[in-house]
Amino acid sequence: MSKNCAKAKPKIMSHITFNKLFFNNDDMCRNFFLNVFHPLGLVCPECGCVHFTLLKCRNNVYTCSQCSHQVYLFAGTIFQDNKLPLYTLLYGIFLFITSTKGISAEELSRQLGINRKSAQLLCQKLRYLMSLDNGCFDLKSKFIEIDGFHIGGKSHNGKRGLETDKQSFLVALGTDQLNNYPNRIKLLQVKSENKEEVKRLMKHIYYDKDTTICTDGDPAYHYLKDRVHLINGVIDYKESDHLMYWINIQISNIKSNIDGIYHGIAKKYINGYIQEHAWRFNHRYKGFKLMFSMMRIISYSIVMTRKMLKDYYNKASVSDGL
Repeated sequence: MSKNCAKAKPKIMSHITFNKLFFNNDDMCRNFFLNVFHPLGLVCPECGCVHFTLLKCRNNVYTCSQCSHQVYLFAGTIFQDNKLPLYTLLYGIFLFITSTKGISAEELSRQLGINRKSAQLLCQKLRYLMSLDNGCFDLKSKFIEIDGFHIGGKSHNGKRGLETDKQSFLVALGTDQLNNYPNRIKLLQVKSENKEEVKRLMKHIYYDKDTTICTDGDPAYHYLKDRVHLINGVIDYKESDHLMYWINIQISNIKSNIDGIYHGIAKKYINGYIQEHAWRFNHRYKGFKLMFSMMRIISYSIVMTRKMLKDYYNKASVSDGL
């Protein structure tokens, strides 16, 4: 059977086009964020007035023309604590979102001319938003491959690959045909590949008797045999047309990206990178519409400061989200 990954990826907005629009143009950058966070326009929460003046003495603060109440552009958003210039912030978001395989904090700091901590914070915030966005859809496909895998994080003594430092995941990949044309992916952080965790994954998958699910013979999937068309046999991975071909490519790509681009990461951050991979895969055919996807995810009204992110990752446990 020939392997097909479907259509070619469409072109996205080029860096030249982006910079023609936004470089050295704070008004355009400001209008971009206004359209994202206030699509119906600014409205004064005190008097309801819709007429504002931009304060020249304060960055990105507007004052109501009627009652003089001040409104900060990023108030109540994930960028509420932003210290970066508008263009730098917007270009950083653009670089991160449009990167095919991902971009490290080191590379982002070099591209933007900012320190590594600022670049790292921006990356973590965007991964968090991608994770939220991933949770807004369930996988729907006539053909689905499901498998488990684990990734080793850095241990406390600096060594990698120890079993106690590995994080387990379940991955479900939809295809348009049996073992052909992958479409969307769903990844879930789990304790292990067992029946209960598989059930948790299946809550995010539309399926019925006509759905074909391919797995690798693990008994954790046996309970599905009366619910779907289950192909759950031992896989000979040496065969070029085995039924777990595409899902294994995805798992391999995930591991390669973490090792090649990010050079290994601490265990508590792994799920953020995994969800980033899922978001990129599911948006790979957006082309120029990727800008609208970018606007959608940064529009989520949630405050997430550096300290809040740090506390979040430190307290992170096995869940559907990050």
